[in-house]
Amino acid sequence: MATKRVESGRGRKAGTVKSAKQPVNRAFYLIIVVIAVIGIAALAYLSTRPKASRTVAFDSSLPTVQSQGYVMGSPSAPLEVTEFGDFECPQCGRFATLTEPDVRTRLVNTDSIRWRYIDFPLEMHQNTWNASIAAACADEQGRFWEMHDAIFAAQDQWNTEATSNPNKVLKRIGEPLVADKAKFDQCIDDQRTKPKVQAHYQLAIARKLPGTPSFIIGDQQISEFLTYDDFKKIVDQQLAKIKANPATATPNADSAKAAPLKKAGE
Repeated sequence: MATKRVESGRGRKAGTVKSAKQPVNRAFYLIIVVIAVIGIAALAYLSTRPKASRTVAFDSSLPTVQSQGYVMGSPSAPLEVTEFGDFECPQCGRFATLTEPDVRTRLVNTDSIRWRYIDFPLEMHQNTWNASIAAACADEQGRFWEMHDAIFAAQDQWNTEATSNPNKVLKRIGEPLVADKAKFDQCIDDQRTKPKVQAHYQLAIARKLPGTPSFIIGDQQISEFLTYDDFKKIVDQQLAKIKANPATATPNADSAKAAPLKKAGE
């Protein structure tokens, strides 16, 4: 009889364990179903969301145009300073927001120098082509420098880390700056200014610049962030050379015939 009670006890334990597993199994399968539903919903969202509007590559099939960048200041200024910049470059952003305002006020507006900006969109920055194209679109309405400043000021809103659809942000940035918003937006969508940006890119490649920002100040090339004091020191040195020998004054590139552009790697 004792043996039977033991066997009966074992049977009751087995029955209890079996009934406990059933809700556990149901919960497990319910979790699997929920995960599957979430996965399907995520795929549906990704398939319907707006596609990224990145333009990260040089397109050799586009027509070749001539462009020497964007100029600010007097054509008769004795010294021209050229910046090769990338709109997504953090150091370019620092220079544009911290140093350049003083450069414009104290040097450009006093006719001491002429300022030229040339796009150098680096491969590591996936949204920088979009920014350069948008700035060139603003230039069609005579608002390049306003767009230049706004793009750098809002760099954290449209850069690669911030968004996969930079054009949406760039259109918003340009809206209060341009007279014809529809024309500006269409220009960005069509990328019709990309040949102009590519012309600037080729100028940088032809110089074999190491990175951005890079500055050509008289006979010096500097590839690093500059404070205003450092910048002014170099400018003063170059102006002193020009004063000693006026023939070394920097000619206005826009008034001269542009040199043939080289393709990347040539």
